[in-house]
Amino acid sequence: MLKLTPAYDICPQPRSGNEVSQAMPISGDNCMSRISACLQAVHHFLLSAKESTAIIEHQITAISKNWNSVCEEADLSETDRTLLWGRQYLNPFAFDDLKGEFAIIRKLANEMRTARED
Repeated sequence: MLKLTPAYDICPQPRSGNEVSQAMPISGDNCMSRISACLQAVHHFLLSAKESTAIIEHQITAISKNWNSVCEEADLSETDRTLLWGRQYLNPFAFDDLKGEFAIIRKLANEMRTARED
C-alpha cells in the first residue's frame, strides 16, 4: 500500500497548464483542484456556505498579502516567484467554475492575482 506524506499535494512546483488535480480525492472520487470541490465537501466539516466562503476569502487575502515576505524567507528567485504565482498559487482553474453566491470568491482571486502581476 502506497502511503503519502500529509503535505504531498501542497508541494509547490511549476506547472505548464492550468488544469490541476490532487493525488488524493477531495470528496468522493473528485480529485480536481477546484474551490468548488472543497465547497461541495463543507458539510463534512459542519461548515455553512457563509463560513466556508469567509475561510476561503481569508486564505486568498493571506496568500496575496504575505506572498513577498514568504518568498523572501524561502529565498526564491524572481524567476521562481513568477513561475509559481498564478499557476501554483491562485491558479485560475481553481476558481473559474464558481458561480452564483460563490462568484465573489472568483472575483477576489482574480483581483489578487492581477494586482500582483501589475
